[in-house]
Amino acid sequence: MKTTVTLEKLKKKENLAGYLFASPWLFGLIVLGMFPIVASLYISFTNYDMLATPDFVGFENYRILFTNDTLFWKSLGNTFYHVAIAIPLGLIVGISLALLLNNKLRAMSVYRTMFYLPNVVSIVAMSLLWLWLFQPSFGLINEILSPLYKLFQMEPLRWHQDPATSKITLIIMGLWTAGGSMVIYLAQMQDIPKSLYESAEMDGANWLKKTYYITLPLMTPSIFFNFIMGLIGGFQVFTIAYIMTNGGPSRSTYYYAYYMFDKMIQDQQMGMASAMAWILLVIVLIITVIALRLNKYVIYLGEET
Repeated sequence: MKTTVTLEKLKKKENLAGYLFASPWLFGLIVLGMFPIVASLYISFTNYDMLATPDFVGFENYRILFTNDTLFWKSLGNTFYHVAIAIPLGLIVGISLALLLNNKLRAMSVYRTMFYLPNVVSIVAMSLLWLWLFQPSFGLINEILSPLYKLFQMEPLRWHQDPATSKITLIIMGLWTAGGSMVIYLAQMQDIPKSLYESAEMDGANWLKKTYYITLPLMTPSIFFNFIMGLIGGFQVFTIAYIMTNGGPSRSTYYYAYYMFDKMIQDQQMGMASAMAWILLVIVLIITVIALRLNKYVIYLGEET
């Protein structure tokens, strides 16, 4: 009974600490963000070019998007494709890096810093760097792969300049920032009690079994957190496509956020852009709620006492 009471007190303290750390963001959201959010909902029901007074049109913007706008569906399909591949790959790469960097070796802190550094590089500078790396004629990646091209007698890949490989190119580029999730995985790995590994070693478990039966189950909270954050960020992918491919070729990287940007800035259809923003919110909300409902089946929370 005392153990249960103590655990409840600890949970309350942890919740309170979490709210305190999040309080600056919550203050900004409530004080500075609520009015634009509510305003965008109203504008989504209007025809508004940012110059004249908004003209209320009801659900007309939504009807046009769902029934008469092929680019809406193409951009949404491109975004779903990106999310479906980028998130699993990002999870695998982040976990793999954390497993490699969780060893006690000399200069390990240097290696960890090196893998995290891409996360502090400007996304514009990063995009320009990868434009050079993926350049079909003289890019470093095709230079490295040139022996394989000769062996299989194939033309060098055109990467971001080819509709067949453009989305994959941007996904590969995004893996360069897997060090951000790696830090979270690494922090949770180092919080796992060493006694669990020692007990497993006494039972004859090798590294693979210890990873599968101890490390990964106890990392599921951080894996789920990075999955949700990656999901939210994946549906908002924009900058790399804007800089590297300009939505092309043949609109193969014309993502949802890119189309929403064009509706707002180029076409000056703020009402349509606001409607797209709320559609995106509903999509992400539905997927997130489903994931949260399923989390009890995938997240290890320990045995109840």
